[in-house]
Formats: sequence, structure tokens, C-alpha cells
Amino acid sequence: MEALTTMKKKKTRLVVRKGNENIALKVEDIAFIYRDNTIIVAVDKEEKKYLCDRNLSALEEELDESMFFRANRKYLVNIQYIRGFKSFEKVKLEVSLLIPTCNHSIIISQETAPLFKKWINEE
Repeated sequence: MEALTTMKKKKTRLVVRKGNENIALKVEDIAFIYRDNTIIVAVDKEEKKYLCDRNLSALEEELDESMFFRANRKYLVNIQYIRGFKSFEKVKLEVSLLIPTCNHSIIISQETAPLFKKWINEE
């Protein structure tokens, strides 16, 4: 039974890179994670960028699903940094973040929108 519990334990920090330095970044300080071509970038609450060694699918499984949502193929967003969302092209959603100078347009598809609304409404 204990092995099952340890398997499901979600990460509380990620080891990321900034230059040649490895940094243990607390997951609650990560505002969002995105894919830029083949590079995975974690952005913290102060908008500092770090490189991740894992792909988004692996990170999605390792991070707490009550805290992080897979918005689309490019983005994982942290619920603590979501200001809100609005309709986009009638059927999609556009998420706005609490990061003031964030110029990322995070779009949630028509198929994923109901899951996102359910996720963001849960405590």
C-alpha cells in the first residue's frame, strides 16, 4: 500500500536550469510552463525563465493536477497565477495571468474549455 502512495506523490519542487546552474524551484512559485519549439521553459512569479529537462506530458503527470492545468499542447498554467478567462472566437477561452508583463496568449480549445471551467471552480 505504501508503494502506491509514493507513486502518486506529486512534486513540490522542480530542478531547473538557469545558465549552468541547477536550481530547485518550488512548484508554487511557477506561474506557467511552456514549450518554445523543442525547449521547455518554466516562468516563475517574478517572470524569471528557467529551462526544464522534461517534456510537458511528463511534467503534467508529475505536478499536482489541482494546481496545474494543461491548457493546450504548449502550456501548463498554475491556478494561483490565473487572473481570469474570457471567451475567444466564441467557443474557446483565453486565460489572463496575474503576471503584469506576460505577453503569452494562452488559448484553451473548445474541447478542453468545459474541463478548464470545472477545474478552476473546484477548491
